Amino acid sequence: MFKKFKPLYFFLFSSVFFSIKTLSQNNKLPISKINGNWVLDQKFSDEFNTSSIDQAKWWDFNPQWHGRRPAHFARSNVKLRKGKLVLTAKELNEKKVSAENKARGYDKYSTAIVKSKKRSFYGYYEAKAKSMSAGVCNAFWLYDPLDESAKYIDGEYSEEIDIFEVFGRASKKENHRAYYAAVHRYETPYVESLVNKNKYKLENRYRKLVVDYDFFSEYHIYGFLWTPDELIWFLDGKEVFRRKNDFFKRPLYIVFDAEIMETWDGLPNSNDLPSSFYVDYVRVWRNE
Repeated sequence: MFKKFKPLYFFLFSSVFFSIKTLSQNNKLPISKINGNWVLDQKFSDEFNTSSIDQAKWWDFNPQWHGRRPAHFARSNVKLRKGKLVLTAKELNEKKVSAENKARGYDKYSTAIVKSKKRSFYGYYEAKAKSMSAGVCNAFWLYDPLDESAKYIDGEYSEEIDIFEVFGRASKKENHRAYYAAVHRYETPYVESLVNKNKYKLENRYRKLVVDYDFFSEYHIYGFLWTPDELIWFLDGKEVFRRKNDFFKRPLYIVFDAEIMETWDGLPNSNDLPSSFYVDYVRVWRNE
């Protein structure tokens, strides 16, 4: 009797199992205490539990940006491992650097980036992450680099929201165990040589928080609430920065990356490389 209905039992069991699993994922709530009817947006959330990156959601490179000199973004430095997104920074063997990268100044390091393929808008964003130990900037941010046609139109702006930027073993004392949250607005023309010169001056633009632990010693949960009126940042469920939403009123791409910030913190110690930035999950909720 059981054998006769075994396929049916298996089908019913599988259906119930996957329904419970889906319900469980959908019922995951933000760690930060925020009011609202929050529903997980699966289009922008990722638990990174698959064997390879979800190509429908993410680029494992940046189609519009090769990297921050003297490093370039390398697709081979983006991996999924044991349920984590792993972004690695490496020192390059000078003999193996391509002639093109040498000529363009991307010749000392390779780092990594993951960028969403679609823009995301108002909601609550949360990621559980552990920075790399090397003196490299680990970041979770939102931005709009502008379409090519808009980069040269007067009155346009490229916008950026840094949910967090932290270093591993920072070279400069002021960056040691420092968490940065910030917003940026760049005027056109949006070209590499002029980006920082054309930065729009915003009030209450950033928050620096110095903590008593290393960001690479364990995982921390970084949250960000984006509404039409306010921008609010959270670290491990506690509010750390709040400002009015004066300009950030259009969808932005989601980015995780590792960058060599030579002008901000110098170059990483070679003894600390290679080193990896780990992301356990990213979840995005909408208030319905």
